[in-house]
Parts: sequence; structure tokens; C-alpha cells
Amino acid sequence: MLWTLWRAITFEFWRLLILTVSVVVATIAFAITIKPLADGLLSIDQAIRFMFYAIPPMLAYALPFAAGFAATLSYHRMSSENEITAVYASGISHKKLLFPALASGIVLAAGMFTLNDQVIPKFLKEMERMVTQDFAKIFVTSLQSGESAIIGNNEIHADFVQRSELPAGSPIIEQYLLIGVVLVKAEPDGTVTIDGTAKRAYIQIRPAWSLGDEDRARIDDDNATAVLMKFIDLTINREGSPITVDPFTLPAFAIPRVFKDDPKFMTSSEMRILRDNPDQMNFVDSVRVDLAKGIASIQVFREVASQAKQSAAIEFTSIHTGGKVSILAGGFKPTQGQWILKPHQQTDRIEIEILDANGRIDRLRAKSAVIHPEHASTDDPLTAVAAAKPTLSFTLALTGVEVLGSIEEDRPNTEIDSTEYTGLHFRQDPLDQILTIPSTELIEYAQPYINPSSIEYAEFLVAPAAMLEYRLNDLQKEILSKVHERWAMAFAAMIMVLAGSIIALQLKDAQPLAVYQWSFFPALGTIILISSGQQAIHQEGAVAIPLIYSGVLVLFVYAWFALRKVSRH
Repeated sequence: MLWTLWRAITFEFWRLLILTVSVVVATIAFAITIKPLADGLLSIDQAIRFMFYAIPPMLAYALPFAAGFAATLSYHRMSSENEITAVYASGISHKKLLFPALASGIVLAAGMFTLNDQVIPKFLKEMERMVTQDFAKIFVTSLQSGESAIIGNNEIHADFVQRSELPAGSPIIEQYLLIGVVLVKAEPDGTVTIDGTAKRAYIQIRPAWSLGDEDRARIDDDNATAVLMKFIDLTINREGSPITVDPFTLPAFAIPRVFKDDPKFMTSSEMRILRDNPDQMNFVDSVRVDLAKGIASIQVFREVASQAKQSAAIEFTSIHTGGKVSILAGGFKPTQGQWILKPHQQTDRIEIEILDANGRIDRLRAKSAVIHPEHASTDDPLTAVAAAKPTLSFTLALTGVEVLGSIEEDRPNTEIDSTEYTGLHFRQDPLDQILTIPSTELIEYAQPYINPSSIEYAEFLVAPAAMLEYRLNDLQKEILSKVHERWAMAFAAMIMVLAGSIIALQLKDAQPLAVYQWSFFPALGTIILISSGQQAIHQEGAVAIPLIYSGVLVLFVYAWFALRKVSRH
């Protein structure tokens, strides 16, 4: 008889659970699909796939409440129809009667953890791919087929489109190169504000946190995915007078969220790997590269200063032109992350020789000059499309410049107030070796440069080192919070089933929905405490772990006292 009873209760519970969760999840999945469908980001067939991919993430929150509801109804029906009274009369205790709820709760807890840990991350990545990469695919396909594509109020046409390779560590998700571009921008009332052509342009799909301050403020969501367009040599027709703007960047606009750099969308095994190798996250690696460039620039300075003491010319190579830049100075003085060049003793000037790729030589004399490294934070990724890896480059800024003439070429001396040469590369570049150091070890490696009492102290490295350490600690706490959140949700699902079953036995004479309220609101409080605990662990670390399980404990105590009350009667 006992096995027959258990089978009947279990069948009733799972029947109600499947029915309830199907209705709830289908409704929510349809609701979140409406907006991207209405905004034109998804076609009809993509909307159906999007709804399918959205079901598992919705299950994470719908399933525990649906399980509590199913347990409440299944046991309340038996109570209200006096089946429970017959069970008691046959000598079956409350604990044995609740065994199907306990067994179902354990199965549900295992399923919840598997769902949160293995299934949901994969489905969310598919949703992200549809919204971002499929968006790029549709946009690029339109251009490649010779049709115009529309981004916001901008209509774009291109003769040639191809995908561009990205430098290592770049936060950009996708980048495309456009050749022979026509841009028309119109206001909502039809007024054309921009009508121009460009030799080439770049389309980037990138996280909003990697944009400039102005675009980030406009989008106001660092977790969003943004589209950015940059035009090179754009000629705009204005009242019959063409003007050239180089470069010209359209304001970035957001498309739905990106999941690429969020541990929430990783499995436990992936998060364990991430814990040991945090450089997988672009928001960590970009700061690591910036710090590595700063350290490398100091080491380059040592070598440059050593050569300057020997009155030797310092030679750089231009990354852009392949030409040579030789500098003869009386010494170098480091200050605020840059080098001030001292005039040569014999000429009281800084001597510069420029040899371009065609063999042309220009000689300059400058009253003053400054060399400063181009850090990762200021690098323009569009100017380094072909770069296979991060490079250490410098800018040479000259003031009071005299360009020496040539008798052979009949060129007189000329004077200019200032000029600069960017993308200069020193031949003895230590950056490659420093980039092999992972973030956790790089912070230790940087200690002599960020310790004020050290003779190697460099103040400009304090900020990137502190930022790298902050992001590493923040990432570790976020991983810890996500792991415990998944375990807490699994335990909560099991206790919700037990609580719903016990409350149904206790309030057998009440209406089913009224009975469910007595288990629903405590369960809701449990989910709120789990969410608050996850955020607390993210902010405070392991010390906040008890908070995330406090809701589960409170719900368990609530169910335990309800069971004792039922047992007394």
C-alpha cells in the first residue's frame, strides 16, 4: 500500500509541476522575445529559436515556485478529500507521507544545480550569438549583396566588406573593414544632415565598457553590446563645398546584452579554470597589457638612458611607415611617465634624423622634446587592425623645431612651432617577455615600480597596478558568489517542495491558493535573501557566505515548525 501511495503522490506532483512550469515559462519567454522582435533585431524564425533558448534561463526562477505550487496542490487535494485521514487511519505517519515530497525535492535540487551550472550557460551563449553575431551577419550580408544597410538614422553602402582580424587582448567581439563607403544620415523628419563618402570604414561590435566616456555615458549600461562605426578620410558635402574629416566616428548605439565576459554564464569547471587563469577575461587582460606596457617602457628608458650617456644616437622604427627615427640628445629626464630630452652639449639642441621607407632623409633640430609611451588605454584599435599582438610604441613630441634644408635638393631651412611622430618602436623591446607573465604574477613583478620607497618607483604605474589588483579580486569574489548562488538555489528548491507539502497538510480546510500563499511568500523571501547574499559575497567576499544560505535556513525552520504542529494534531 505504501508504495502505491508514494507512486500516486509522486505522479500527481510531477504532473502538476510540468503543467505549471510549462505555462509560466512559455509566457515569460514570449514576453522577453517581443521587444527584440518588435525592434527588428530578430526575424520570425529567429524569434522562435530565441524563445527556445530563453526557456532554460527562465526555468531557474520559475521551477522552484512551480514545484512549491505543485506540492501544495497535490497534498492539499488529498487533505481536502479526506484521503490523508484514511492514510493516517492505516498507520502511516506524517514523515512517511512526506517521503515522495522529499525524494522529489532531492531530484529537483540536483536538476536545478545542473540546470544553473551546465544548461543555462550554453543556452545564454546561444542567445548572445543570435543577438550580436547574427546581427552582424545580417548587416554584413546586406552590404555584401550590394544593398544599403541601416544603423539607426544612418544609411550605409560599401563596395567591399571583409572581416578584420583583431589584436590579441582586444575587447572587440567582431570587426569588419568596409571599402568605398557612402554614408547618408537623416533626421526623423527626413532632413539629411550628413552626405559623404569615405575611402574605408570600420564597423565594430564591442562591449559598452570598452567605449569612450561619452559613448558609455550615452548607453549607460556597461553590460550592453554596442555598435561603433569609424570612417577614414570622410568627405562630406556641405552646401556644395566638400570638407574632409579624418577620422569621423558615429555615436555608438547599444544592442542587447553581451555575455562573453561574465562568469555567470560559465559552468563550474570553466569558472575553476578562470579562477586560475583570470586573463581569459578581456576586462582583466586589457589592464594587464596596459601595466606590462608601462613596465616595458621603463626598461626601455634604462637602455635609452645608458646609450645617451655614451653620446650614442637613439634609434626608433616607425610602426606606420617602417622608417627610422634617430635622436641625439644630451640625456633624458623621467617625469610623470614620460621622458624629457636634454639638448646636446655641442649644439644646445636635440638632433633628429628621419629616414622614411623611400630613403628620404630629413634632419631636424628642436629646442625641446618629450617621449611618452602609448599605453593600451589610449591605443586606437582601428589603427592596429593588422597587429597580431600588443606592441610597445612611443610618441616623440618636438617644440621649437628647425627643419634643416638641403643644398643638393635646393631646400632652405624652415621653422615650425611643433610636430610629433607616433608609433615609434624601440628595437630592444622587452614587452613580449613581460606579456608572458600572468596577471597575478605581474602584480608582484611590478612591486618595485609601485613601492614609493623603491629606487625604481614610477608613480604613473600605481593606478594601472591598483586597477589590475582590484579587477582580479573582484573577479575572484564574483566567481565565489556565482558558485554559492547555484548551490543555494538548488537547496531552496528542495525546501520549497517540503514547505508546500507541509503547509498543505496543516491548512487542509483552506482554499488552495490561500494555502499556497503561506509557502509562497516565505519562498519569495528566500530567493530575495539568496540574491542579496550573492551580491554581498561579490562585494565583501567569503565573509558573506552565511548570508546567502540564511534564506534557505529560515525556510527550513519555518517548514520544520509547521511539521511539528501538524504532528501534534
